[in-house]
Amino acid sequence: MSPLRSGDGVVRSVAFAPDGRQLASSTPNGIVCVWTLLNNEATLQRLLGHASAIFSVAFSSDGSVLASASGDKTVRLWSAKTGDLRFVLKGHTDQVSAVVFSPENQVVASGSGDMSIRLWHIATGQSAGPPLCGHTGGVNGVSIFPDGTRLASGSDDHSIKLWDLLTGTCTHTLQGHTRGVDSIQYSPSRSYLVSASSDKTVRLWDLFSDGSKTASTIIGHSRNGFTSAAFSPDDLYIASASYDGLISIWNSASGHEIAQQLPAHDRAVLSVAISPDGAFIVSSSSDYTVRVWNTLTGEPMFPPLRGHTKEVSCADVSSDGRLIVSASMDHTIRLWDANTGDAVGQPLEDQDILTVKCSPNVRWLASGSLDNTVRIWDVVTGQQTVTGPLLCNGMVRAVAFSSDNVLIAAGDGGGWIHLWYLETHQRMYEPLRAHDVAILAIDLSPDGTRIASGSNDRTIRIWSVSTRQEILVLNGHSHQVYSLAYALDGRYIVSGSADASVRLWDAVTGESLATLQGHGDSVNSVAFTPDGGSIVSGSEDSAIRIWDVDVARAMASRHGGDLIGSLSSTRLVNGWLLGSSGELLMWVPEDYANYLQVEPCTMIIGPRRIFIMADSAILHCGEGWMSCWKGVVPMKSL
Repeated sequence: MSPLRSGDGVVRSVAFAPDGRQLASSTPNGIVCVWTLLNNEATLQRLLGHASAIFSVAFSSDGSVLASASGDKTVRLWSAKTGDLRFVLKGHTDQVSAVVFSPENQVVASGSGDMSIRLWHIATGQSAGPPLCGHTGGVNGVSIFPDGTRLASGSDDHSIKLWDLLTGTCTHTLQGHTRGVDSIQYSPSRSYLVSASSDKTVRLWDLFSDGSKTASTIIGHSRNGFTSAAFSPDDLYIASASYDGLISIWNSASGHEIAQQLPAHDRAVLSVAISPDGAFIVSSSSDYTVRVWNTLTGEPMFPPLRGHTKEVSCADVSSDGRLIVSASMDHTIRLWDANTGDAVGQPLEDQDILTVKCSPNVRWLASGSLDNTVRIWDVVTGQQTVTGPLLCNGMVRAVAFSSDNVLIAAGDGGGWIHLWYLETHQRMYEPLRAHDVAILAIDLSPDGTRIASGSNDRTIRIWSVSTRQEILVLNGHSHQVYSLAYALDGRYIVSGSADASVRLWDAVTGESLATLQGHGDSVNSVAFTPDGGSIVSGSEDSAIRIWDVDVARAMASRHGGDLIGSLSSTRLVNGWLLGSSGELLMWVPEDYANYLQVEPCTMIIGPRRIFIMADSAILHCGEGWMSCWKGVVPMKSL
């Protein structure tokens, strides 16, 4: 669904009703938002009454009552069906940070900055006993045991306390966190407690080890601390959220991370570019951002570059590595400092811009637009050249400079290649009809003698610049060719296509050297690292992949010239993870294939990544490998 926006500011807490048909959220102005969800649509009802920010919301287990905890020192109980106020629970002397219902819907518990926990009867709104006191810091989280007999509380005093609700006494104090505990939750099976803290760890507590004692296992680390952790209903997984902006999923038995949410683009990656020293990758996306990644680690070098208000169709890096340039459908070109990520100067205004390139001498920018033009911009002044735009026969999706700064080339929607002299803007010769349909990608060879174009016709065609004669036609892609690039030494061409593949070609002979598949959708952009050793690709699947050229070539020769998707590895073939001698180790479900990092892919920068680990307790191998099958298989299928 699209984001649910109430327009009321920061959301600190959300809660689903048990039937999944309602969602409650908090606001900083004291309004409780209740969303009714039906057929992927949401209607909003606002519940008014609190005089300060709301920090926590929760539904009762039968879904009839909604509780909200506020900075006005009260808890309010509402009818979830009608939105009518049932009770205002008063007694805390500081903000109420957490609220939770007991499983049998008899009481509701609240934790407060006044260092206490209070219990209230749901039916009457009256206190259910004296406050539970013992913490020396504010209470940030509360959770009630599944049978309703015990309560756990997490506090700014770094501790977790377990309380007997029948006697109101503290039975255990769990120590281990070194900063405030922001979130706690009992597991549905009653065996564990999970806690999240600003000390940068998530801890799993075994409540039944050695009788009354507890043990803590650190299952997660973050650079900036965790805000929340929760169990899945079957106890098998723990989800954690952190100040890093990440959501991670952990195996609750082993503590291993099984899926990692990376700080990647939220939508399609439309272009990638590499710094001249190979140290960083720049990507642009339909999520309106430009991002900069460390090539070795895959980590972001600084926060996303924001400013564009529509999809960022293209990004490039200057040859001196100091400038990033981006073009957007918001009619602007923006310049960024590659060392800091700061904006440089004012945006350059144009029509809907499909592509942008920086000249090798860092003096000019060339942009291609929907209005059938190429515009040349002075990098220093931000002004267009006085000769005006260069006219093409259709929209311009691809532009390129020659390495000696003499020529500028463009490919248009009519299949024509255009070449101009950069200094004079005069045509080198009349447009060359390279394809019968739109040209989507173009590049000049490093020596300036050849020009390659990729098209909607699924081919790559290579032409002589001097004679205008076609030299090679590269066939292999099964859909449009969206991107192509020459290696700096001129030996190879790499191409990306709507068929979700990356292909490596011999630039001299046109031979297909390797097919790299692993992306889950169209490959929109490809580039070589300066040393030619790696290929970087960006895709509609929101991921960036880095591929080793030598490994890809070696593997392709072993596989008869073609690689089999992300299953194209000496370790992963036709869905099977293989051992060193080619023995079958494990079947990898097809849905996971796009998220596996296997040779020749050396890195994935994307919203998902799958890590495969073996747990000896549940691993079936050797003669017992068939024990993993729990069904009945007809003999004829075996």
